[in-house]
Amino acid sequence: MKKIIAIIIAAALLIWLTPYAHEYFNSKSVEGTPVTISIPKGLSEADIAKLLKENGLIKNEIVFKLKLRLSEYNGKLNFGTYTLSDGMCLSDIIKTLANPAVQQGITFVVPEGFSAEQIAARAEELNLCTAEEFLNALDDNYDYSFVSKIPAGDTKYRLQGFLFPETYSFLKESSAHDIIDTMLGEFEKRYTSEVGEISDKVFEIVTKASLVEKEAMLASERPIIAGVIENRIKENMPLQIDAAIVYAISDGMYDVDTVLYRDLEIDSLYNIYKNKGLPAGPICNPGISALKAAKNPDSNSYLYYHTDTSKNDGSHIFTETYNEHLSTQN
Repeated sequence: MKKIIAIIIAAALLIWLTPYAHEYFNSKSVEGTPVTISIPKGLSEADIAKLLKENGLIKNEIVFKLKLRLSEYNGKLNFGTYTLSDGMCLSDIIKTLANPAVQQGITFVVPEGFSAEQIAARAEELNLCTAEEFLNALDDNYDYSFVSKIPAGDTKYRLQGFLFPETYSFLKESSAHDIIDTMLGEFEKRYTSEVGEISDKVFEIVTKASLVEKEAMLASERPIIAGVIENRIKENMPLQIDAAIVYAISDGMYDVDTVLYRDLEIDSLYNIYKNKGLPAGPICNPGISALKAAKNPDSNSYLYYHTDTSKNDGSHIFTETYNEHLSTQN
């Protein structure tokens, strides 16, 4: 009786599997349509089979799992993004998925002078993470010694200024924390190798550098403007830098073209028209040139500067007195 039942079951399986026999025994791939799939880390083999079926890469999940179970790659499938073909045989699909995925990086360009808010918006545009996720991750803990030198004050974002501007390549699976961690690591590497030792004054230097970054178009003028900032602070004069006002009124996006007189009266720790000294913290993320200028400002006697509209090349006219400042304006 048991033998009869076994024969019946075997016969039923044979009948059921007949349509899929070719798929199981076929050992040659043919040209087909490319299909890209992303396999999350930790996905089970059953779920991988389901994903392959949903994308038209296999005909039967059970046949795939049976083929996998009897292969040398059982339990060795990887995660990542793979480009397969609907003409691939099961053996080639399994072999491909058993090898590490060729990760395609997403180019992430962070220009000098971008704020954390602008970086967050760009990350969202590239589908790396949402802007909210990026900005929330700025409050995470990061294992860099210089982070402890950043005061827990009234800055909008504590890590503003330390997200080093550079061209990066991130995997699609990268988290907001991963992205920020990489940028902080780049700051530490570039600062120590090109600017100097990261001292307890790094927050002050980065804050000054962020102002210089926004004020100077020409690299040659950055140390001079850094010198003007030093001079005005020593003279107990408000810095009166428009970029800090724009940072405050544009919520860090710098999409405001004109600063109005009423903007100069806003109640903000970034209003360095009303408040003397530096703003609450950096207003953007400066590059190496601005950081060097802030750390080693030019020794001069200038207290004022304005754009040289006659040259129209981004340069400035620097003066020592307010009367000179007025007389040189066109």
